[in-house]
Amino acid sequence: MDQQGESRFAYRAAPPGVVPYYLAVEVTAVALLLLAVPATEPAPREWRFFAVLLASAVAQTELSAKAERMRRFLARNPHVSVASVWFFAAALVLPAVLAAVLTVLVYGHLWLRTAGGVPGSRVYRATCSAATYVITVFAAGSVAAVAGPVAAAGAFALVNTLLVMIGFKLHDPGRPFLSLAGSLSENLLDAATLCLGLAVAALLPDRPWLVPLLVLPVVLLHRGELGRRLELRARDPKTGLLAIAEWRARAEAELGRAAGAGGDCGILMLDLDHFKRVNDTYGHLAGDDVLRAVADAVRHEVRVYDSVGRFGGEEFVVLLPGIGRVHSVAVAERIRDAVAALAVVAADGTRITGLSVSIGVAVHPAAGRGVDEVLGAADKAVYAAKKAGRDRVCVSH
Repeated sequence: MDQQGESRFAYRAAPPGVVPYYLAVEVTAVALLLLAVPATEPAPREWRFFAVLLASAVAQTELSAKAERMRRFLARNPHVSVASVWFFAAALVLPAVLAAVLTVLVYGHLWLRTAGGVPGSRVYRATCSAATYVITVFAAGSVAAVAGPVAAAGAFALVNTLLVMIGFKLHDPGRPFLSLAGSLSENLLDAATLCLGLAVAALLPDRPWLVPLLVLPVVLLHRGELGRRLELRARDPKTGLLAIAEWRARAEAELGRAAGAGGDCGILMLDLDHFKRVNDTYGHLAGDDVLRAVADAVRHEVRVYDSVGRFGGEEFVVLLPGIGRVHSVAVAERIRDAVAALAVVAADGTRITGLSVSIGVAVHPAAGRGVDEVLGAADKAVYAAKKAGRDRVCVSH
């Protein structure tokens, strides 16, 4: 992990304790390096290992620079750097000085190639992050010499995580310390980089020519993590449904396919009836519980590959690929019945019943060629359902 994902503070405006901590980390890294230099006489094979690792790390950075910039931009927790693959391998097979030098070179190249795409990137943060990795590499190498590579992996993860968490905590004192340890998926990514580092270290002594073949898996690991983060951002945080931008993108793609194949595509627009009354009577937190329950009810009544999004407020949209008017109405009626049957228990134990939803149905291409046309037709059908007394399904003409 490193500190590039942290809140964007100017150096002079950093909270008390940040500057002394950064300086302490950097001085410790330099001291460890200076103490290790006199006892270091790298063998020719260790220089070869150094060259293979450096070349592989540079290649991986070049192939994943764009994804790295995006991951740093999206990061809220300490950033998990897949460069740990090369740092950890260096800690296991190289003298401490060479491992530290490689760490600085790789991290420096990584920062130069990715910092430009991340607002608020600062040289002093990059310097501290590099120093953190140097200390981590020294710790892992020392443990490996005594207890083996598996224990070294634990030391690498523990030392790096603690140093970064302390830095984040100083920047954001109000945030719970344990929350800085990252999510389960982030920690699994961290573990995966260490496992790959072990594989690299195992190959280097006898089959160094195979190490570059691991560059591609590291790049794919990187992009897979970016894909996970983008998927999370494509979701409405309150209901877990698709955010409207993602839903619209999927709708445009499906309508394009339907136009090419000459098929139908149904779109439903749902408006929860009298939702303001729910908020006014039970409170906004209970209103959020109702929205989540309605979202779950809609998801349960559609196919796994149908797309359900939150349009805004108490409005929802459903994309039904390959479904015409008759079946779209049938789906809408099932959703209406499911919402009417809901009994939502709010966090305070209050039971909320009597919910209903007005649904408008529009089908491509009869209702229009583009997403906006079909949505507009569905919206008019919702208005007709409201005008006719709510809790009903209306179809655009």
